[in-house]
Amino acid sequence: MNVLKYVTLLLCFCLAGCLTSRARTDLARQTNVFGVELYSGVDYREIGGINGTEEPCLRGYERSFDQLEITIGYGFDKKIRKITTHNPGTSLFGISPGMSAEVGNRLAKQAGLIEESPSRYLRKNISVTLLIDGNGKVFGITVENL
Repeated sequence: MNVLKYVTLLLCFCLAGCLTSRARTDLARQTNVFGVELYSGVDYREIGGINGTEEPCLRGYERSFDQLEITIGYGFDKKIRKITTHNPGTSLFGISPGMSAEVGNRLAKQAGLIEESPSRYLRKNISVTLLIDGNGKVFGITVENL
């Protein structure tokens, strides 16, 4: 009987690990920002021939690619903890800079994000913030590990 308990417990741990991996894979599929992925250990110093400029921040450092209109935030563990884009050719959860805030909010909810405020959404351990201008347009999006 004890063997059955241990086998069941081991199976639960294995499945929990698989589900964690699936969540990150799902997040990667919903991120279209020059191949940059949250939690990745890739050190992007250059993207498409554009060099980034680095600045320290409280949670690590951020590398800005001004010509591409993106910023990548790294934690002290050197993993990507934050992605911000203002580039209309990119998207996070199907939301692209330039679309209306109304469409952005609808897409965020369709992606399974839970609305915390009209421009901030949560899911498990991430936050998605829509940067909305005075005309009701999304001018940027940030996804961040909490």
